[in-house]
Amino acid sequence: MNERHLQMLMAATGHYHGGIDGQIGPKSRQAMRDIEAAFRDRYTFDPTGSTEARREVAVAQACLDKLGHDPGAIDGWMGNNTTEALNGFLFKQATGKAEVIDRTPLAAPVGGGSIPTQAEVGRVYGSPGDQIKKRLVTIKLPFSLRIDWNLRQKATRITVHRDCADQLMAALVAVHAHYGPDRMRDLGIDRYAGAYNHRKMRGGNSWSMHAYGCAIDFYAEPNGLRTQCPEALFCGAAYKDFLDIMQDHEWLPAIRLWGKDAMHFQRARL
Repeated sequence: MNERHLQMLMAATGHYHGGIDGQIGPKSRQAMRDIEAAFRDRYTFDPTGSTEARREVAVAQACLDKLGHDPGAIDGWMGNNTTEALNGFLFKQATGKAEVIDRTPLAAPVGGGSIPTQAEVGRVYGSPGDQIKKRLVTIKLPFSLRIDWNLRQKATRITVHRDCADQLMAALVAVHAHYGPDRMRDLGIDRYAGAYNHRKMRGGNSWSMHAYGCAIDFYAEPNGLRTQCPEALFCGAAYKDFLDIMQDHEWLPAIRLWGKDAMHFQRARL
């Protein structure tokens, strides 16, 4: 995100009435403070004690949320959810319509066994919202993962659906045992990019698998929503065992389901 994007967002929400020139002057600063005040109850941190760069990201997140482009938590960190929300906003600004993300299944997508299909997840896992929230559990890993959008921060706890938790714990422990912490770090496999998130699918109107608590993302930037093999990092030979282990534990790689979005794994087949 740059300053021009920030001004576009603030203007779209009606808080900014200056030029879209990428210069953060007094009018832009006043609009930022107005937005901070208006969305203070949604912030997950105190902006007054943060850097100006983090405050700008949080203001952009608040604007995106108001405009219907879910950025995730209003936390001031430019993670994958915020990046994709901004992409959605910019696409609509440029074209006048919402972007549609192609998720056409591969000729022979992976999956089977006891894994529900995406059409069945509502019946099997529950309805997104209060029902799913009551069925979430938090697993505690015996090792830490780095937060993908803030590598100085670590996580040992991941919240997912109770019917997916054992499989995810077993998968991640097996990945850790296979690669070891140093190799995981070198490859970026330890960069955790999010799991449960009550939101709609990017570029679509259906609920995301994240809203059911049956999806998890890793190392977002080089494994993006629109990136196919061989460009996606996880298509490389060094990552085959990672994908195999996740798949063997019923967490299916999106790159083997619809050929894109390699960051994404889900306990749901197509």
